[in-house]
Amino acid sequence: MSQNTHIAAPPTPQADIALPSTSTPTVVHPLSGSLEEYTFSNVPQGDMTNYDQTEHYEEPALLRAGLATKPRLVLMTSIGSFWGFSIGAYLGGRQSGLQYLAENAHKLPTTVQGWYFYHKTKNYRMMLGGVKRGVRFAGKTGGLCLLYGSLEAALDDMRGEADVMNSVAAGVTTGTVFSALTRLTRGSFRYSVVFGAIFGLAAGGLSDLHRFASGNPPSYGLYLASLVKGKKEIDSRVE
Repeated sequence: MSQNTHIAAPPTPQADIALPSTSTPTVVHPLSGSLEEYTFSNVPQGDMTNYDQTEHYEEPALLRAGLATKPRLVLMTSIGSFWGFSIGAYLGGRQSGLQYLAENAHKLPTTVQGWYFYHKTKNYRMMLGGVKRGVRFAGKTGGLCLLYGSLEAALDDMRGEADVMNSVAAGVTTGTVFSALTRLTRGSFRYSVVFGAIFGLAAGGLSDLHRFASGNPPSYGLYLASLVKGKKEIDSRVE
């Protein structure tokens, strides 16, 4: 190679690098716009419903044992149905057991295995008979409790107050309706009406005692209290 040969270096690549601007960037605050564009809620606007808070409100004078009408009817019907099912299951099971003994008295088993299946079948018959009669009794007692509660609530709403008089009237009406539907005799009819009146008196009396204890006595309680207070004032003036 000749000594005068000159080797040139490759050209250095030039890159245009934009330097950051020294001017202050403009920051747009998310709340700088109109406030109407933002909704501070996790619930979509289309699913929001306006509820009337006074829709399910009942006056304290219409409450019984601190319960509104619907919860009270559900509770009364449930208790009545359970009570009727218990009585019906007991009576139905006992009757089915006696019936099975009478039907098989002439063909008693003679082996241990035979006695095992004898008692096993008897227990099944008793359970089935108890459930059947228990369901029938539960429907009857639950329906009577629902009828009594509905009549009581209707009278409370008509008179604007829940007291023992409405309970007694509802009990008498329920006893009359039950006697008419089951076609009871005259003596049984009178017993049914008296039982309804006693039940209404007990239930209404307990409800009024609860109102007295909670500081919201019925109107006749206020009337009696005013009479007693007026009599005491008259006696004090005479003395």
